[in-house]
Amino acid sequence: MRWSDLIGASLSSLRQRFFRTLLTVLGVVIGTTSVIVMVSIGVGLSSSMTGSMETNLSLRQVTVTAPPPKEASTGASLPTAMDEKMLTALETLPGVEVVWPVYRVQMEIRVGAYTTWLEVEGVPLDAIEALNVPFESGAMPEKGAPLSLVLGNMVSQNFYDPMTGEPADIDLMSQPMFVTFPENDPYDQVPMPGNGDGGEEEPTAPPKPPKKFIVPAAGILSGQGQEWGPYSYMVAADQTSLVDALEKAFPGKALPSQPATAAGKPKRGFIYSEFRLLAADTQAAELLYTGLQEQGYEAHSDIEWIREAQNTAVLVQAVLGGIGFVSLFVAAIGIANTMMMSVYERTKEIGVMKVLGAALSDIRKLFLIESAAIGFFGGLLGLLLSLAISALINAVVAASSGAEMGGGLDSTISVIPVWLMLGAVVFATSIGTLAGLLPAHRAMRLSPLEAIRAQ
Repeated sequence: MRWSDLIGASLSSLRQRFFRTLLTVLGVVIGTTSVIVMVSIGVGLSSSMTGSMETNLSLRQVTVTAPPPKEASTGASLPTAMDEKMLTALETLPGVEVVWPVYRVQMEIRVGAYTTWLEVEGVPLDAIEALNVPFESGAMPEKGAPLSLVLGNMVSQNFYDPMTGEPADIDLMSQPMFVTFPENDPYDQVPMPGNGDGGEEEPTAPPKPPKKFIVPAAGILSGQGQEWGPYSYMVAADQTSLVDALEKAFPGKALPSQPATAAGKPKRGFIYSEFRLLAADTQAAELLYTGLQEQGYEAHSDIEWIREAQNTAVLVQAVLGGIGFVSLFVAAIGIANTMMMSVYERTKEIGVMKVLGAALSDIRKLFLIESAAIGFFGGLLGLLLSLAISALINAVVAASSGAEMGGGLDSTISVIPVWLMLGAVVFATSIGTLAGLLPAHRAMRLSPLEAIRAQ
């Protein structure tokens, strides 16, 4: 028999048993929909975590916070301090586009009646520009200008009203900021007076109050009001301007976190708090991060937790897909049951076909085509239903996240890629075909004479 005749006969047989065929197809639809929707949520989670990898600057950065230990550097020509020598060594590493030295300093800021402690990052101006974050107000500091600060959109929330405990209502762009730099870390424990034997110490002169600076805000980074972002609490300044201000605050003394003599005088050299290495892409950043750790550097990178998130997303995707597959397996049992019932009902028809000379392979193909057709139509309808459910899920999540967070968030948590569409239909068709193997084999083994005598 020709394939066209086999397909026509199979579809005709399905139409004759329309209601039973419809129920069997419905089982495949539910199974296919379960698989697609479950897997699409896993794909959506993975996409939401990794979709911005190539454009997110932080995922191309590797942060070095400490040099290799001295024992690891022996004989390897590795730097042992966070100084200019290490800066030069890091710039020569393969895959590094640029290295930004960072110098962190604690400072006390007073705005009106409100005071808080903040940590300012002194970085080259091109490091701030590379963030590519638009300014809500103000602009970049000018090179060589006096000290000014670039603030995140939520820095003002660090100022609290002591009466209510609520964030103070201040405008950092228009109100003057009075800044003082502590000679010691303000978070260090200050020893209480006393000589340890219960006696009284000789009175000493009170320390001179630290010098105050009026430091303006050069600009506030955009963050859509109260929306949190990776730079919402950042306080940055041009490194050269920050060092100049510190030298005025501590004339003739070592700057905070810098090498000093026993008398507090500055030593030669400058020690940075950390180095930020920018790689060409995320793959280069991952290789760079791994290589630095192997050499003994204390390094950190966002790509580390991104990889962990990817592995978690794959695991979630597999679990959700497995749950959906159970439904499709149940549908396969329904197909096998339907086809087996069809064999028993068409016993006489099968016998007539054999007496008329129909090949056993044609009889097998006839039943396999019927079962494959059930799987195919169920998979196709399941795909269409999945697309509708996926769109509904995304719409509901978008509406709820927009109401709670003010919009602007990526709320696409169900993603159905092309490979999933095609794979689901092909898989459902394959399941249907496999489910029809046993009934088709049963039809082939029927005796022609017994089949004709069957009522």
